[in-house]
Amino acid sequence: MNAQVARASLGGPSATAAVVAGFAAWAAALVALPAPLPARIMLVAPLVVIPRLLVVLPRRRWIDRAGPWAVLAAAAPLVIAFWLPAGPAAVALAVPWLALSAVAGAGGLADALARLRQGRIFRAVPELGVDAALGFWVVGAGSVVIDRLGLPAPFPPVIVLLTATHFHLAGTGLVAIAALLAMTRPTVVVAVIGLVAGIPVTALGFVLPSTAVGAMGAALVGSSGIGVALALLAAGGPPVTRRARRAAGIALLAGMPLGIGWSIAILAGVGFLDLDAMVRTHGALNAFAVVAAVATWTPEP
Repeated sequence: MNAQVARASLGGPSATAAVVAGFAAWAAALVALPAPLPARIMLVAPLVVIPRLLVVLPRRRWIDRAGPWAVLAAAAPLVIAFWLPAGPAAVALAVPWLALSAVAGAGGLADALARLRQGRIFRAVPELGVDAALGFWVVGAGSVVIDRLGLPAPFPPVIVLLTATHFHLAGTGLVAIAALLAMTRPTVVVAVIGLVAGIPVTALGFVLPSTAVGAMGAALVGSSGIGVALALLAAGGPPVTRRARRAAGIALLAGMPLGIGWSIAILAGVGFLDLDAMVRTHGALNAFAVVAAVATWTPEP
């Protein structure tokens, strides 16, 4: 716990200023950027969530020297990348984000391999969850680059954007929150495992496409997300943090069942919300939950 407290205090006012600057940039992009809604929602992860996460997460090799302003500097060009039409210029602006994610992912992989060699895997799940969150960041950043390339794909372009959003917010943001909670709440370990397993399965259901695989992944992610929501509702901390965690928990309790219901409805062939409505409800609720929890994060006593 002392290490967590020390890590969370490294950024100080500078880290807070970076979060505020990133949030202001994202709010402007959300309103004014001529890009699809999934892209505008996704940008909150590079501009707000991940700069803050790298302050509060346990250290990982190679990426631990990247302060929030450095992360924000790599993320800011993404706004212009989504303003430009897909092509070489847009890809060039997305490459710094992919490069930074690759450094973080490599550090997480090295740490995970070292922990797996030590054994006692179940006890190491919270730290392995941190490593998985960094790995999912690479997939999300790679999906952004693929989208900005604009090359023909065997599935609709919106699937690439949804994959980027899914891996940035659920894969990196929500998994990191679950891992942090699991460090002091062992019951959340099951949710970490469910998220790490379910997030790639859900994405696979989109890419194949397979309604059965998608429903399986949604059930894993949704039930695990509900577990994280309950932990957030019960978590302590300073008043601002506690209120933000409760708001995040309520948002997850509303958003996660929508994801489960949507996938089951598609599998059963019955009517439900369309994709655009799901982005505006399920996607927005989950994004709000991740931002609220991460931006105000302080370790539990």
